[in-house]
Amino acid sequence: MTRTEVHEPPHTVSSPVRLTERLAALAMSCPVHPSIHLIEAAVSDWAHAAGLAPDPAASWLAGRAFARCETRAVTLLARWLTWMSRLRAEPAALAPVLAVAAGGGPGTTPPARAFADLWEACAPRMSDAWRERFTAGLSTGARPAGEHAVGEHAVGEHAVGEHANAFGCLLLDLVEPCYGVEVPAPVRRSPQWQALVEASGDVTTWCADAAAGRDGAAGAFLERSNRTATEEWVIDRVATRMEELWTAARAIPALTERHGLGFAASHEVTRVACAFLTIPRAYLEWLLETPRYRHLG
Repeated sequence: MTRTEVHEPPHTVSSPVRLTERLAALAMSCPVHPSIHLIEAAVSDWAHAAGLAPDPAASWLAGRAFARCETRAVTLLARWLTWMSRLRAEPAALAPVLAVAAGGGPGTTPPARAFADLWEACAPRMSDAWRERFTAGLSTGARPAGEHAVGEHAVGEHAVGEHANAFGCLLLDLVEPCYGVEVPAPVRRSPQWQALVEASGDVTTWCADAAAGRDGAAGAFLERSNRTATEEWVIDRVATRMEELWTAARAIPALTERHGLGFAASHEVTRVACAFLTIPRAYLEWLLETPRYRHLG
């Protein structure tokens, strides 16, 4: 994508760009699913039919996160992301959505009707634990994106993004139903798997924080402090967390062996783990191509 060059003052050099310069794992461009344009068209048609605004960026984020997956999985994730964009812009729609998740009818609002369609495609083949975890995440994940910025956090060794925000958790939770698999409960409860999930969620969240540091709540916060030093601190934390993410991922093969998983089950767990490695970079590229942040690239 060709972008117009924007010359910025030295003290506002883009933190997302510095992230890609600092971290090799975030500097490598994500491949995109070969059927991305067909997926984008199909998701746009679905959005129109559901009464939602099409969001091409959602398809491209899904196409990068699931670049080597079957088209069905990418399309389903893109539909979820399109729906999540609407919900985060309209948090008042959450109540009827939760009613659908609890077994109620689809209601009359577009977000609730679209959710009913997505829920029917995913929830029946997932465990009660997954359904409870996902619906609990919806309760905090429907906040507008600006509310998840660095400005919410105090600056300190254990501050910015110490836990993944709810949107990041929801994004990771969608990997399994879109793949049509579920990580076995003993593996999911293990410290190794928890370390993988938390690290992937944190890196994804902090990439958004670094971008949001240019405006909104984070911008107001950084204006009251040493902006450059704070951004550099966030980038340092992302670098450290990225190393921890890869360390956690390398522990997964031994984990599946320890739990006696067969070849097929081990393969499914590994696929989910690989998605958790890919999502942070896919999300960062999406941020840099989103109109709100495009001037940063």
